[in-house]
Parts: sequence; C-alpha cells; structure tokens
Amino acid sequence: MAQVTFRVAQEMPHPAQTVFEALVDWPGHADWVPMTRVEVLQGDGGVGTVFVATTGLGPLALPDRMRVESLDRSGMDVTVVKIGPILTGDVQLTVSALDEQSSRVDWVEDIRVPWLPQFLARPVGAAASGGFRSSLRRLSRSLTASGAPLSR
Repeated sequence: MAQVTFRVAQEMPHPAQTVFEALVDWPGHADWVPMTRVEVLQGDGGVGTVFVATTGLGPLALPDRMRVESLDRSGMDVTVVKIGPILTGDVQLTVSALDEQSSRVDWVEDIRVPWLPQFLARPVGAAASGGFRSSLRRLSRSLTASGAPLSR
C-alpha cells in the first residue's frame, strides 16, 4: 500500500467565494475534471454528504467514494474523507482571497492506494498534482464562460 501526498496551489482570476462555491458543488466537478462523473449518494452537499466521483472509462474507471467531513463557507475551507473501498485518506480544499477579484486554491490530498507499491507514490503524486492543476485551470475557464466575475 502506498501513501501518496500531493499539493496544488492555483491562483484564479475570480473572487474567492465564487471559486469556493464551485469547488463544493460536488456534481459540478464533472464539468471541469476530465472523464469524471459524480453521484451524490446522501446529503445536501454539506457536512455528512456522501458522494462517488468516478474517473475513467469503462473497466478502467476508478470509483472514489467520499464524505464531507467539515465545510466552512465563511472560512472557505472543506475537508473530504475518502472512505474506500479502494482509495482512503483526506482531501483539504482551501480558497483564500488575494484581493476582491482574485483568489488562490490550495488542494492537498493525502491518500492511501492499496495496490500501488510505495516506490511509485512520488511519480503518481506528481501526475495527480499535474492533473488537478489542469482541472483547476478548466474550472477557471468554466467560471469565465459562465459569466463569473473576473479580475480586471
């Protein structure tokens, strides 16, 4: 079993609250995370919500079952716990205002992958970091296309 940890920090030309609300729209992740669909199994999106994000195609799809552990809209911070059966661990998402019209997303994942040897943890973490950075750029483009406020 490998312990994979990665961090992504991405500046966004959108107000922090706009970005945070997009991040905690769990089904909305399917709009900006490639080859991913999200099904909410229980809850209203807040604390206690259980959802499955399935990424991939056909038999290569990986279901990632998660539960929202904490959600602070005013502090723009959310903790999600991966509850298996394949991936377990924690995800911490924080959005910080840089000014009134721009923000920074900090995405930290600390997960355990049962079938992955530990020597592959670092390259898998690097690949995941690149994938999530790319997804956050897609989120920013999506917010721009939807008319979300941009920095000037």
